[in-house]
Amino acid sequence: MSEENVEYAPEVCCHCEGAGCMYCNKKGTVMVAQPSQKCRHCDGDCCIYCGYTGWERPLKEY
Repeated sequence: MSEENVEYAPEVCCHCEGAGCMYCNKKGTVMVAQPSQKCRHCDGDCCIYCGYTGWERPLKEY
């Protein structure tokens, strides 16, 4: 699957558990490449590799 055809779906932000924080733009969810997987570095506990969202390959929204 090429990067242009990656499908994203919303997942609950692991950092704030859906309450809204700066890592999810106060939405409570983050768009994650499908199929969604917890971050392999932190197992969903939030780290620099997942942008503190807890998910592998979150969509970077700037």
